[in-house]
Order: sequence, then C-alpha cells, then structure tokens
Amino acid sequence: MRVDRSPFTLSAACRRQSVLILSLPVLAGIVLVGIFVGAPLAGGMLAILLGVLALLRAVLPVRAVGALAVRSRGLDVGVLALLAIGIAVLSVSPNL
Repeated sequence: MRVDRSPFTLSAACRRQSVLILSLPVLAGIVLVGIFVGAPLAGGMLAILLGVLALLRAVLPVRAVGALAVRSRGLDVGVLALLAIGIAVLSVSPNL
C-alpha cells in the first residue's frame, strides 16, 4: 500500500533540492580554503564544483536537480560550464 506524502513538508523540500543542499557544505569548505589557504586553490575548487554541477544538470532529470534547473537544460549547462571555465582561467592567471 502506498502512502501519499505531502509535497509541502520539509523532508519533501529537501528531497527536491538535494543537489543544492549537498553542494552548500562543499561551497562552505571552498570558502574556508580561500580564507586559510589561498584564493587560487579555492578558485580551482570552485571551478570544479561548477563543472560537477553542470554535469549533474546535464544528466539528471529536472525533478532530481530542483532549483538548479532554471532555464532549458542546454542553457543551464552552458552557463555553468562557461562560469567554470572562466573561474578556472582566472584562478591560474598570475597577478590577478
């Protein structure tokens, strides 16, 4: 027997936004790396995070990525990939 769950509970909201909820502690760790270790390393880590989010947006259905799905799949992936590449380039650029 299947029990219908309300989509308005906190657990349902967390399930819908699981990708973003899991990326928040990673982002907090990247900020701490930027503060205590160095900005270039944190920039590279942020570029990797954005690349992983672009990959997840490309392969997972809209229901699984939640608020990461803002526009069409191609546009979302393109924007995330472009941001990842831009931040990666800036993080290895000297004297920036």
